[in-house]
Formats: sequence, C-alpha cells, structure tokens
Amino acid sequence: MSDEFKTNYLFNRFVSGKLSRREFVGSLAAMGASAALIDTLIVDRALAATPKKGGKITVGTEGQQPGDSLDPTKFNSTSNLLMGFSIYDLLVNRGPDLKPIPWLAESWEASADSKTWTFKLRKDVTWHDGKKFTAADVVYSCGRHITEKSESPAKAYMSQIAEMKKDGDHTVVFTLKAGNADFPIILSDTRVHITQEGYEDFASGTSPGTGPFKVKEFKPGQRYIFERNDNYWSSDGPYVDEIEVLGIGDITSRVNALISGDINVLLSLDPKAVSLIEKTDAANLLRAKSGQFMNIAMMLDREPTNNNDVRLALKHAIDREQIIENVLKGYGSLGNDHPIAPIDPFYCDTIPQRAYDPDKARFHIKKAGLENTPIDLYTSDVPASGSVAATQVFQQSAAKAGINLNLIEPPADQYWSSVWIQKPICASGWDGRPVPDLILSIAFKSGESYNETKWANEKFDKILVEARSVQDFDKRKEMYCELQTMLQNDGGHITMAFLDILDASRAEVKGITPHSSGALGFYQMARTVWIDS
Repeated sequence: MSDEFKTNYLFNRFVSGKLSRREFVGSLAAMGASAALIDTLIVDRALAATPKKGGKITVGTEGQQPGDSLDPTKFNSTSNLLMGFSIYDLLVNRGPDLKPIPWLAESWEASADSKTWTFKLRKDVTWHDGKKFTAADVVYSCGRHITEKSESPAKAYMSQIAEMKKDGDHTVVFTLKAGNADFPIILSDTRVHITQEGYEDFASGTSPGTGPFKVKEFKPGQRYIFERNDNYWSSDGPYVDEIEVLGIGDITSRVNALISGDINVLLSLDPKAVSLIEKTDAANLLRAKSGQFMNIAMMLDREPTNNNDVRLALKHAIDREQIIENVLKGYGSLGNDHPIAPIDPFYCDTIPQRAYDPDKARFHIKKAGLENTPIDLYTSDVPASGSVAATQVFQQSAAKAGINLNLIEPPADQYWSSVWIQKPICASGWDGRPVPDLILSIAFKSGESYNETKWANEKFDKILVEARSVQDFDKRKEMYCELQTMLQNDGGHITMAFLDILDASRAEVKGITPHSSGALGFYQMARTVWIDS
C-alpha cells in the first residue's frame, strides 16, 4: 500500500468520523508526514461536508479596547479587522494566491500607463438598512481615508489617488498621481472597507454595511454581537445566526475557554499553546505561512533611538533563532530588519541575514555611551501574540552585550493609545501585505500617521513612488531591494520574526480556510463558518 493510498484511506476514515483526530494525527506522523501536511488535511476535513445554517459562534480574541471602532479608518487590532469584515465588504478581495479577485467590483481595467482605473460594480447589493449600493458609496468610502485630517492607516497608499468620480451608478473611475500596476490589490487592504455614503455615526454601534452580518450590539471594550444578514449578495454564506467577539487577554485562559467549549473559535494562538490543542480531540489547529511579523519599533525622532549606534546595537543584540525555537516553537521564520517576508517574490535574498553578535552590539552601545545604562522597552502581546516572551529573550541576549533592557508591560487596553508611537522603543506587529508597496507606504513613508518609527528619507520616498509604475519584475525587485537595504542599515525596525498564522477552532466548527494574509481566513470567517451540530 503506497503512502498516498494510506493517506487517502486515513483521511476518508477521519472525515467519516471513524477515526479520531488524535488517531489520525498519530498515524500520519508515524508515516513521516509533515506537520504542515497534517494541518492542511485537518482543515480539508472541515471543508469536506455540506454547510449547515444555524447556531452561534463565539470568537475569543486578544482583548477588547475602549478605542475599538466600527470606523474602518480607525481599525488597529486584529479583532477590529475581524468585526470589520463581518459587517462590510471590500471593493476587491484577495485570493489564497494573494492575487486580486472581484468582490463588490465585478471587473476592472486600466489605461496603458496604469494611471486610470475603471471599476464596474455589482448591481445586486443592498445595505443592511435596505438602501442600494452605488458608485457614490465607493467614492465616499475611499475619500474618507485621504482627507486632510484623516489618521487612517490606509492614508499612506490611498493618497496616490488624484481623483475619483462615478460614471453612472455602477462605475467608478480612479485617476492616480502616478501609474500603479498593483492598484486593485491595494483596494483589498484590511481598512479599505466600503461604508455607506454620508455615514459618520460609527460610535452609535448601528453602522450599516453590505457584509454577511449586521450589528446587533456594539459597546466598545464591553460587548460585540453580530447577526446574520439574510439578504447578503453572495451565495457563499453566511451560515451561523450570530457571532459574538469576546476579548480574553490571557492566552492560557483563551485556550482553556476553547477546550471547555466556552468559545468556539480562538483568534491568534500563541505557539506555546499549540501542544494544548494537539492533546485534545475537541479542537483543531488552523495554520498558514505568512508575511505577518513581530517587531521592535524604535523611534528616530527622540532619544535614545535617534542615534543609529543605539539602533544597530539593539539589532545585533537580539537572538532571533532562539525566538523562533523557544518562543514560536518553530512556527515562524527569521526577520532581517525590514518588513518583506521570505515568502514574498520581492524579498531581497542578497542582503546578509543579520545574526546575533554580542561583540558588535557592545561596540555600538559603547560608542553611543549607553553601556549598561537602563533602556526602557515597552512590551505586550496585544500587537502580536508571543511578543512578551520574545522581548524577554531579547532582554537576556542583550544583557550579554552590555545592554540593560528594562521591560515594561502596560495594561493591554492602553497599549495602542498610550504606548504605540508614544514611547521610544516598543513591541509592535503587522499583518502581511500582498505587495511591498502596501507595508512600505503605511509604515515607512515620510509623514504618514502610522509610520511608527518616524522614518523619513527623501530618497526612500522617491524610489517607493517610482517602483509602483514599474512593470518589469527584475527592475522592480531591484528597487525594492534597495529600500529593504536602507531599512536594514539605518531604519528603526528590529524585525524579530515572520509568524505562521496560528488560530484554533472547536472540532464542530467548519468552513474556516487558513489564509496567508491574516487570521481566521483573512478575517473573513464570518462569511464561511458553520457548525456541524
């Protein structure tokens, strides 16, 4: 009997319920199957049956914040993104291959110079309050990101739009400041949701959307419940009656809540807790390779990190391999102090991997005059699960280089408002983007509100804009490689690791397909999830 035949035989028994999850995993492991293959087959089981309607899903997330909002221009946390995708839709969605797919827009075409883009919209979409979806909604929604007072994370790349106009009720024409061959995929960003024309009362908790769920109750920092939109335009769900998003900041409590059945789905699983999931038949691991990363943000406009010797000292003082092995338990890959992941075609593999080097770190910290001087580093698992443990590893490895890191862990509900882009050095984390322009524009373009390190470099900005219109892959990669090199040498990011996306669900929960762009199926589980009761 061949291995392929054995695998199919075991899988069919697993799908039919004749083999427990533990027996299935054990049998495949004994055959030498990789963890990635086993994870994939477990997910495939969840997709093998016919979806059923009904029931309630409770999602345990990393925490609830008083600043949580249903305004896409103010989304920060992963739980915010999950809620956003529950009630709104994108103009363009993103496939598992990271390519753009039609969504509220049925099709699009570009001018020869990629400066003018014409999008044809669906005609069968209605808002939750019964109004018809039109081109005016698209122009209004995209425009909110680029107003003078906007602090939207999407402002950095949406600002390339020079003009938007509707051509009838179901056509929108975008004119860009410069050509951009990747413009459709930019519209798949996690903040570029389409909201209703003229709507501004997001604080009321009654925000209408076109998405698979409607708001039932929304009280920031307290309670979030959504109910199925039976008039949703897509035939691909939704299936469950209600979704509740519940903040459980402590990862152990979150895992225990999943195993006990108090929640059905867990967003952002700490790799240390994977073994707890693997020991039970009650839950399944959901895993995908990604460009998501955890990092240390060092601000260039204030002491002590306005000194590049301090930044270089810290970059050489971190033992990334130990973080991968001990914190991420192998569920990740090395960072190299820029945000482009090894899975990205534009990853610059000619840049030497920065390794842990306490001698170089000591040289630079001495040169800065800060050897053994206490340096505050603010940390939390809010921006990326596992960040606290990773910074503890950092503290230990840095100490061997004469760097005295003082770890400070503020309350989770204050992290975004009181620490991020407030303190000189803090833990941070970012979702992966399908093209380099998105992360480089939002996190590094001069003057942008989400530029967490206050990196400002005219040459960098110039190359970033020029690269958008370059259609020759090799030339474009060369340009992106130069940007990655600049950030690695002089920037304020210590990219600790690129993270495998790890979530978990109860065994009875089906329909969640891991996606390399974000947690719980690129935050879109609301549309496809169902319960096999």
